[in-house]
Amino acid sequence: MSPTQATFSELLQKPKDTVAKMDRAPGHGIRLTRRGDEDLYLTTAARAEQAVEIVDSTTRMFVALIQSDPQAVTLLTRVFPEAFPWVRFLPAEAVREFLVELVDTARASTALRMIDPIATVIAAWKHTAEAYSDPELFAALTTDTGEDHGCVAPPEAAEE
Repeated sequence: MSPTQATFSELLQKPKDTVAKMDRAPGHGIRLTRRGDEDLYLTTAARAEQAVEIVDSTTRMFVALIQSDPQAVTLLTRVFPEAFPWVRFLPAEAVREFLVELVDTARASTALRMIDPIATVIAAWKHTAEAYSDPELFAALTTDTGEDHGCVAPPEAAEE
C-alpha cells in the first residue's frame, strides 16, 4: 500500500487539514510531493524514533549472533541473497565484506540515532554488484590503462 499523499503547498496552506490527513493515514505518515524537488515524508517524531529503534534492535540481534558463533557470518552470507538478491553477482568474499560493513555501519548509525548511512552502504554495494554483473563494465573499471587522470577534488571542494 502506497503512503497517503498531499502536496507541499497543501501543508503550507492548510496545515491542520494536512496533519489530520497524516493522522488518518495507514502507517501514520504522508508523502508531501514538491514540484521540481524531492518529495518529503511527514510523520511524527515518535514514529521516526520507532524506525530507528527497529533498525537498532535488528542490528543488535545480528551482532549478538555473529559474536556468539563464528560460523554465523558464513550462514548469514548464505541467506543474504533472500534480502539482497543482487549479491549473487558479488564474489563470495565481497558478500562477506558487505555483511560486515552493513552490520558495522548499522551499529554506528543507530548509536547516532540516524539511518541514512545504512542506505548509503546498501546502495554502494548494489552498484558494485551491478559492475560485477556486466563483464564489459567490470573490465573497463578494473583494467589499468596506465593513464593518470589527475587529482580528484573532495566533494566539498567540487561544489564551490
